[in-house]
Amino acid sequence: MVSKAHNGINLVFVYDDLQKFQEQTDFQFPHDATSEWESQKTIDLMLETWKELGCQVTPLPFNEDFFSHWNDIYKKVDVVHSVLEGWGSLSREAWVSTFCEMSGVPYIGSHPFAHNISMKKSALKVIAKSLNIPTADFFTIRHEEDFEKIPKEFFMNEHFIKPDCEGSGVGINHLFSISRSKSKTFKNVKILLRDFPEGVLLEKFLPGPEFTSALLGSDLSFLPIAQIEVPDGVYGLEHKSKSYMGEKVTFPKLDQKTLKIIKNGSLELSKFIHVQDFVRIDWKMDEKNNVKLLEVNTLAGLSYIYSVLPLMAKEAGISYVSLMSTLLESALKRTNRREFRYGKSQLRK
Repeated sequence: MVSKAHNGINLVFVYDDLQKFQEQTDFQFPHDATSEWESQKTIDLMLETWKELGCQVTPLPFNEDFFSHWNDIYKKVDVVHSVLEGWGSLSREAWVSTFCEMSGVPYIGSHPFAHNISMKKSALKVIAKSLNIPTADFFTIRHEEDFEKIPKEFFMNEHFIKPDCEGSGVGINHLFSISRSKSKTFKNVKILLRDFPEGVLLEKFLPGPEFTSALLGSDLSFLPIAQIEVPDGVYGLEHKSKSYMGEKVTFPKLDQKTLKIIKNGSLELSKFIHVQDFVRIDWKMDEKNNVKLLEVNTLAGLSYIYSVLPLMAKEAGISYVSLMSTLLESALKRTNRREFRYGKSQLRK
């Protein structure tokens, strides 16, 4: 039996309304538009976890009633937990945190800036390079003519093709994403630009093992570093499911050099971009076993069913309920911080 440590906390839980989305007919969304959205089973489990911790929970799906419901309740809200992913916007993972700051309401998760900068992988990699955090050589393409600006030497070695501003393996698979042919790459870039106009990222292919680090709580403490393995070596959408854990997750002992790069890089980058409460950061090794930064996940999945971060917490001896409690406690420490003062003064009279 878990003690109800947060009795009386009014928590609003915001999520994508899959049913509403499936019923709409105004716009034909692509088949992978909902790939990052949490399943209803996960949503139900999260709601039950918050109730188990003693919170008074208000589910708030993102649909036509969202703003009217928010207007009715926000003055009584203590904290918001959002798993809203949305679709089509560079700032979509920051929608709720920005809205909360405007309303003077604390929220679980990172600062809007962290969400926004992490969404654009190339921008995050530029920051990483400025901090001397190793990352693979890369180029970004937003228009077909950008392709001709890339040095021909780049195409002589294997390289990886993926959307610059997506997550959950969207636009990635082992047959499509790896190339060492300029003509194949150009063809696939044109295909991706049609679906992902925010840009395509080309980076040197890293053939080594993939790892993920995670930081948790108000002090950004490390969880055990995990290795991610999939059958074809490319962690794409085909290996990610909302009903089971499709990838193999292990916790190998790393050499001190690799461990130092991952830990120092994770912490320095997280502090620089204003990560809060939790984050998962992906890394991969090159052909010489040098580890390189891939991307930062400021809205990493927290599903007990199919997400890696809860497994990392479990490896550290942290139960799922304790994990969620840690996130809540961390967020509540920011209740009176500077970013909420303006919203409170203007909207909470």
